[in-house]
Amino acid sequence: MTKAVRILNGALVRPLSVGSKAVFLYGNSLVRTSRVVTIHSMTEDKVCFETLNTEYQLHLVTGPTYEPATCQFPMAMAA
Repeated sequence: MTKAVRILNGALVRPLSVGSKAVFLYGNSLVRTSRVVTIHSMTEDKVCFETLNTEYQLHLVTGPTYEPATCQFPMAMAA
């Protein structure tokens, strides 16, 4: 069986590790892959890895620092 190959520009959200899902930003989307089975290479500007279903070449982009989401509703202590 031949796996699909995806060549993308994005940013890793968390460190890549074998046995876990890869999570990265691609455009305006958060992508979660199937489980990583092999990490072929990692450099400062590109990471190549394979999941159960797909081979990825993720060209790492630099850009604005992403801030965690914050609650926009007023908060008060519960009684």
